[in-house]
Amino acid sequence: MRIMEKLIQIRIEDDVKQRVDSVFRNEGLSSQQAVKMFLTQVANTGHSPFEGMFGPRNK
Repeated sequence: MRIMEKLIQIRIEDDVKQRVDSVFRNEGLSSQQAVKMFLTQVANTGHSPFEGMFGPRNK
């Protein structure tokens, strides 16, 4: 079975990228690995850590 992958590209300020890289490097991860883990977790759980923060509010 062949696993299909898609490329996701983002633009981020250099300063933010440097600080993020430092945080993840201290955990033994690359930023790419961390983003892949984040997206996989959202896909597996069906939940976003941003739920309720954006969009219409429940009243």
